[in-house]
Amino acid sequence: MSSALAIAGVTQLMRDLLNDGLVDHDVAAVVNTNVPVHALPPDQMLAQEENNAPALNVFLYHSEVNGAWANQGLPTRNSDGQRVNNTPLALDLYYLVSAYGTADLHNDVLLGYVMQILHEHPGFTRSEIQTALNPSPAIAAGLPPLLQALANTGLADQAEALRIAPHPLPVGEMSSLWSALQSQYRPSMTYRVSTVIIQSSAPTHNVLPVLTIGDDNSGPMVIATLAPDAPLIRRVITPALQSSARVNDVFDVEGVEMGGANPRFSLSHLHPSLNIEHTVMAQAGGDTRGQSMQVPNALASWASGTYSLLFHQDVAGSAQTSNQLTVQIAPVLTLPPLSIVRAASSITVTIRVSPHFHPGQQATLWLGSEGASAQEITTATDTLTFVFSALAAGNYPVRIRVDGVDSWFIERDRPPIAPDFTPRPPIYDPTQIVVVPA
Repeated sequence: MSSALAIAGVTQLMRDLLNDGLVDHDVAAVVNTNVPVHALPPDQMLAQEENNAPALNVFLYHSEVNGAWANQGLPTRNSDGQRVNNTPLALDLYYLVSAYGTADLHNDVLLGYVMQILHEHPGFTRSEIQTALNPSPAIAAGLPPLLQALANTGLADQAEALRIAPHPLPVGEMSSLWSALQSQYRPSMTYRVSTVIIQSSAPTHNVLPVLTIGDDNSGPMVIATLAPDAPLIRRVITPALQSSARVNDVFDVEGVEMGGANPRFSLSHLHPSLNIEHTVMAQAGGDTRGQSMQVPNALASWASGTYSLLFHQDVAGSAQTSNQLTVQIAPVLTLPPLSIVRAASSITVTIRVSPHFHPGQQATLWLGSEGASAQEITTATDTLTFVFSALAAGNYPVRIRVDGVDSWFIERDRPPIAPDFTPRPPIYDPTQIVVVPA
C-alpha cells in the first residue's frame, strides 16, 4: 500500500511522464525553447507566462474516494475503540493539464503533444514508478528534499495499478472550474488517475483466534472435475492439520490421473511485485490418486505467502498440466528474539524469520493481542524489526503474519486420550512464547 506521500508522488509521475515525452518528441526544437512542466496553481502560472516562455502545468483540481474500494477492509476499530485494521483510503485524482505561451500557436502545439503523450501512455508500470520516484543514489543526491522523500510513497508496491484516462468536462463545467480557480482560461485537458491506495502502518490490535466451534468443526466439500485422463488435483493436505506448510515440510496433494512419468509441481508466489517461481519434483511413492512434495530448504530463494500450485506429468511423450490450487508457505520465527529493547513509551523487537522477507511484502508481529508492522527493508533479509507501544513485562504468545499467512502457533494434531481415544482440543504452542522484560 501507499503512504500519504502518494498524491504528491502521482503528480510528480505526471510531470515526469510529460517532461520525458516532450524530450522524446523534441518539442523544444518546434517552439525554439525548452518547455518546463510545473505543478502550480493556475493563477501562479500567469507570472511564469509573463516571461514569454512556453510551459505546461499539471494541477490537481479534484480528488474523490474510489467507489470500488470504498468498503474494503472495514471496520477500522472494534467496539472498544482499539485499532483492528489499517483501512485503506482509495482515491481517484483529477488533473487539469494546461498549456501556457504567448507566441502564436505555442499553446496549440503543447496541448497537442500532451494529449498524444497521455493517449499513448495510459498508465504506469511498477518499474516506471520505481525509476521516477526512487532514482539512483547519484541522481537522488542532487534532488530537493521533497523529491527525495517521494521515494517512500509505496506506489510501486500497491496492489492496484495506476491508470490514466481522459476525463473531458462539458464547456459549462470547464468554465466554472476556471472561474473557481480565479485565473484566465488557457487551453486545457482534464485527466483522471486511479486508483491511489493509501494505508497507514500503525500498530493494530488482533485477538487470538477461536480454536473450535462446537463439538464438530466440519463443513461441506466441493470437488471439481475435469476431462477424463487429465490430471486433476482436488485438495492440498498440509502437515500436522495446519493450513500451511513450512520450509522443509512435506505436504500431500490428492487428485486423479496423477500417475504419469516425471511428476513435478510448479509454484508461483501470488505477491504482485515478487517474481518467485519454482519447479519441484514429486516425492517417490506417489500414484494416480496423489503425490507428495517437500518444500526445499532454500531460505533465500523462497518467500512466505500464498503460491499457485500446478501439477505436471509426462504421458506418452507429451506434458500434461492439472488445474490450479493454492498452497500457503508459513513463516517460521527463531526464538528467543535477537533483542527486545524497552524505551520510555515503546518496545523494539528484533527477530529472525525464515524464509527470507522480501521488499514489498507486508509483515505483522503479534505479542498476545498487540500487533506491530515490520520496519521497511530494501533488500531480502531474515531479520525484521517491530516497534510496539509500551507493554507490561510478562510472557506473550507470539505469531507473525507475512502476506496473510501466519506462523504456526497452535498445536492442532495432538494424540487422543487413552483408553477411549477422546480427541484432544488444540492448544497454543508453548514454544511460541516471547518474554518481555521489565
